Amino acid sequence: MPKPATLDGYTDRHTTDCERVLVTLLRGLGPWKESVFLIGGLTPRYLVPTRPPAVPAHAVTLDVDIVVHLQILADTEAYDTLEENLRRMSFEPFKNDRRQPAWWRWQTRTEHGALMVLELLTDAPEIAGGRVRPLDVDGAVSALNIPHSSMVFDLHQVKEIQAELLDGAGIAVERVKHANLVSFTCLKAFAFDQRFERKDAHDLVYCIEHWPEGLDSAAQMFRTSLKGDHGIVIEESLGILRRRFARDAGVEGYRKDGPVAVARFELGEDDESNQREARILRQREVSDVIERLLGRLGPASTGGSATR
Repeated sequence: MPKPATLDGYTDRHTTDCERVLVTLLRGLGPWKESVFLIGGLTPRYLVPTRPPAVPAHAVTLDVDIVVHLQILADTEAYDTLEENLRRMSFEPFKNDRRQPAWWRWQTRTEHGALMVLELLTDAPEIAGGRVRPLDVDGAVSALNIPHSSMVFDLHQVKEIQAELLDGAGIAVERVKHANLVSFTCLKAFAFDQRFERKDAHDLVYCIEHWPEGLDSAAQMFRTSLKGDHGIVIEESLGILRRRFARDAGVEGYRKDGPVAVARFELGEDDESNQREARILRQREVSDVIERLLGRLGPASTGGSATR
């Protein structure tokens, strides 16, 4: 099922359902849950806790994307396999158009019929990006290789989330380990660079633009992280932001594909003159916030010159 191309394709129910899937997963995984970290489109909900109308609405997501820490997984002792745990929670393998199961993608339905998808991801340098790696020796579960996704193991936050479990199993509270602003921005930058989906651009800009502690605080987080083990990867992702969102010698930033993707996702593609003007204004805002972030980081971190 293709994802909506614009913001109005997402509803508050999607948010609630995704959060229920996440809490149900953590509640039912037993000791396995220590090995999972949230990185997908649900993450901005926790990075930006302020809600409309104080900030604009965020699109949230239709999927729950988690990265599996292979070392923690290997060191975990459990009575049941991952597959048994997932099936017990009413998840089943997602099947493609040829009815073949994708063992890294699992699905379930809420009581009102909404299809929710859980994606298991990992960082396995020994295999090519986009390939799958088996996770469960005694079962069929696998994970899709996403290069650099393991940075979330070091760059994450923890939040307690309360939600109603699926299948009417009651309300539960679980601790969710999710990407922090730096790792989320980097992984979304790589995703946008590779697959050119508008929502990836919307996600990363939203969190920077509405970071509750302000742009100076965001820049300080990047500066601190650039000195750590993931500095090279962070530099590469900041280079993507400059290339996709910021001005250079030949092109104004607002005309680049990043700001255009954000504006079209948030405002649609209506060709009326007032809509075109609104999109151009939004493109300028998007480019400006990325340029201001990069400007605070200076030339050394982005392979270019500071803009502000």
